[in-house]
Amino acid sequence: MKKSTSLIVLLLLLQVDVALAGVVELLNGDRLEGELVSIDEEHLLWRSTNFGEQQIKKTNIKNIQSDVALKINGNKLPCHLQPMDAEFLRYHCGDPNRIKRASLLRIKTLMPYEEFKKGSYTHQGRINLWGAYSRGNEVRDEWNAQGEFSLRRNDFRHLFGGEFSRASWNYSRPQKRWNSRYALDWFFGEHWFWYNSVLAGADPQRGMRTYQRFGSGTGYQFFDNKTMALSLRSGLALHQESYQLPADLVGDYALEDDFMALGMALDFRYNLPWGVGFFHNNELLQSTEQDPNLQLKTSTGLSSKILERIYSEFKIDYWLDTDPQPTRQDKDTRMSLGVSYKW
Repeated sequence: MKKSTSLIVLLLLLQVDVALAGVVELLNGDRLEGELVSIDEEHLLWRSTNFGEQQIKKTNIKNIQSDVALKINGNKLPCHLQPMDAEFLRYHCGDPNRIKRASLLRIKTLMPYEEFKKGSYTHQGRINLWGAYSRGNEVRDEWNAQGEFSLRRNDFRHLFGGEFSRASWNYSRPQKRWNSRYALDWFFGEHWFWYNSVLAGADPQRGMRTYQRFGSGTGYQFFDNKTMALSLRSGLALHQESYQLPADLVGDYALEDDFMALGMALDFRYNLPWGVGFFHNNELLQSTEQDPNLQLKTSTGLSSKILERIYSEFKIDYWLDTDPQPTRQDKDTRMSLGVSYKW
C-alpha cells in the first residue's frame, strides 16, 4: 500500500512538472518543451527538456507558452504570456484584463523575472575592415577599421563604437582620422528609450583637430519586424571643436568653438530577397547660435552574408557642414567596400 501511494505521488509530481514546462512552437511544426532563458537581437535561447539549450531564430517562432513570470522591456511588473498573434507577443503585467502586444522581433528584454532580479546581460558586436594599396603610377595607402559593441543588462543598453583610418598619397605625410563614442540607453517603455551619449574624435582633412560632443534625449522605435526597422532619436547636444588651420592662412580666424545644438537621428533597415540588406542612417545637428551652423552625416549601403558571421558591405558616407573651415569644402562623399565580422 505504501509503495502504491508513493508511486501515485511520483506520477502526480511528474505530471505537474510537465504541465508547468513551457513550449515553443516553430513555423515548421516542431514543438520544444522546456523554458525560456533569454533573448537577444535575433535569437531566443530556450532550455529544452530533451535537447538542452537551443538558440532559435525569432523569425522561426510561431508561439511561446510559459507559466513562468517574465521580464519584458518597458514593464516593471512581472508579465505572463498569452497565445501569440502572428509575430506579436501578447501578454499582461499585473492586470490580467489589460492585454499588451509587441513584436517579438522588437523586444530586447525577455527572461524569467527571477533571473532579471539577479541581473543578466546579452552582447553583440561588429568589426569592419577595408583598405587600398597601390604602387607604380599611383602611390596610395589607405586603411580603415570600424567597430561596434553593445552590452545589454535588463532595461539598460551600453553602446561602444569607434573608427580609425590612415591615408597617404605619393608618400605624403599620413592623414589620420579617428573617433570613439559611447551611449547609454534606458528603455523605460515598450517603444520609448532615453539616451545619453559621448563622442570624441579628430578629422584633420576637414580641418578638425579635435571635436567632442555630449548629447541627451529620447528615442522612439516605430517598428522592428522581419522586413524592416525604423527608429528616431531627438535631443540636445553640446558640441566643441578645435581647428587645424593652414600655415599660410592670412587673417584672424577662431581656433575653437563650442555651441548648443538640436539633434535628430534616424535609423532604417530593410531586408531584401537573397539575404541582402539595405540600411540608411543619418544624424543632423542644428546649432542654436544667432548664425546657425548645420551639420549632417549620412550612411547608406547594402550588406550581404558571405559565410557564417562574415558579411560584405558596400557603403556611401556623406558629410555636410554649412560653416566649413577656411580652404575646406562644405561637402564630402566617400564610397567603401569592406568585409565585416559579426557576433
